Parts: sequence; structure tokens; C-alpha cells
Amino acid sequence: MKWNRQDVFLKPSWGFTLVEVMTVIAIMGIMAATSITMLIKAEPRARKVARELMGDMQMTRISAIKKDQDWAIVFIPAASTYYICSDRGSDNVWSTILASNTIEKTVSFTNYGAGVQFGSGIADSSMSGGAFGDGVSYNSNVLTFNSRGTCSSGYVYLFYGDASYAVGTLSTGVVRIRRWSNGGWR
Repeated sequence: MKWNRQDVFLKPSWGFTLVEVMTVIAIMGIMAATSITMLIKAEPRARKVARELMGDMQMTRISAIKKDQDWAIVFIPAASTYYICSDRGSDNVWSTILASNTIEKTVSFTNYGAGVQFGSGIADSSMSGGAFGDGVSYNSNVLTFNSRGTCSSGYVYLFYGDASYAVGTLSTGVVRIRRWSNGGWR
């Protein structure tokens, strides 16, 4: 059989080679990894802490209902830390955290890097009905959920740089998160 130059150039080529497919998949993987990394770095630290706190509040509420007993979150603004507790201990007081409370989880803002703090930052703290000095409007800095899922109402204010967030509860047990934007809570 004699090969003609026209036969080679006129034959249609169908599909892709394995090398081409693998190259495209590799490029897409690199782009996806880069995008995810950029998204994670772009999320402000205060928002990460606010979201974790919101999740912890919801988990504490569910645990109180499930275990049919009071649970609490004790905030220690001076240490940039909060504790989730399932029992008051022998002294029957939530706020004396180091005494005998049963601590289920400890969250320190230092795990998110320097800078995240309790407080309203540049935002107005009026959502709680007044100003307060340490960034927590709950009585004695303790949020308590009872076995019915209701709780004390209030807010915890967090800030990092220009980002300010308020995470709080209504007395019905509803957990809310708000962000300070354009001069108001959204």
C-alpha cells in the first residue's frame, strides 16, 4: 500500500490521547488547590472564630436538651478563651471555671493567630442594650442553656482589625451571628 501525503492530513482525528486528558486533569487540580487555599486565607480570622462560636453555642444547646441538664459556655475575655461546661461542680457556680466544673471543650483565640479579641472594635455594642467593657453581654460572662433549650439572652462581640462580629442568643435558644458593616449590624 502506498501512503499518500493527503491521506495523512485529511484523516479526521477523534478523541483525546491519555496524555492530553491527564494534563488537563493535572492543571484543573492545581487550579482547584490554589483557589481553595486563597479562599481559606481570605476568610477573616474574626469570622472563623465567630462561626466556631456559633457552632459551639448550637452544640451546647443540643447537648443540654439531649442530656436533660443545664450546660453553659463560660467566657474569659482577659484570656481570650471560652469553656463549654456540662456541670457546675461541687460549688454549684458556672463562673468559677477552675474550681470543679466539668469542661467539655476549651477554645482559645490564640489558636487562630494573634489579634482576635473580645470586644466590638469599631462597631457599636448597642445590640445588647448597652455598653460593656469586656465584649460579653451575658450576666457574669456565662451563657446557660437549660434542658428545654432556652437560655439567657445576650451577645459576644469579636473583632480582628476592621472586622467586627456579634454572636448571640435570644432567650428562646435561637443562635444568631451578625457582622458590622456600613455603620450597622447585618
